[in-house]
Amino acid sequence: MKPITNVHELFRHQRAIRNFTDEDVPDELVDQVLTAAIHAPSGSNTQPWHFIVIRDPSVKNAISEVYEEARATYRAPQSSAGSVRQPLSAAPVLIVACVNTPASGRAGFQTGASIYPSVQNLMLAARALGLGTVLTALHRRRKAQLHDILGIPDYIESAAIIPLGWPDREYGPNRRQPLERFVMRDRWNR
Repeated sequence: MKPITNVHELFRHQRAIRNFTDEDVPDELVDQVLTAAIHAPSGSNTQPWHFIVIRDPSVKNAISEVYEEARATYRAPQSSAGSVRQPLSAAPVLIVACVNTPASGRAGFQTGASIYPSVQNLMLAARALGLGTVLTALHRRRKAQLHDILGIPDYIESAAIIPLGWPDREYGPNRRQPLERFVMRDRWNR
């Protein structure tokens, strides 16, 4: 995909990319998207995020197996005309976005409000560079297995796995319904 520098065009071209070429993603570009991630807002400016960058094929394969087990138990609608998607391990890089859990030990809205803006920054920065990503969270159905593979401590939650790579083809803009479909003024009036 072509790099995009206009922020409003960037929003319209942010898409879920699940199929990648086998071309490597240089560390310099990975660092750029991670730098964007750590510049996101977070609750009380706690900056509670951590990112595990995975390139090792054996680790990617282990994660991919856990993810596919979780996916097999989830009944999702068919994706775009039954298109074939690659396993997670096919992406040149996997990034696991993690977040500190509160003292209660239970993640909630505030925890998500801290990690997901950083993930969005990461994904937009990747798209601006011409890279593709998708936010995946089905691994949470097999969280213990994933945490064991990656050695994630108990006080940390894995919020998302983001495959990162060069898209296998050119993708156009995303498709969205008109703004009026989603926005109400002054009160709920549907």
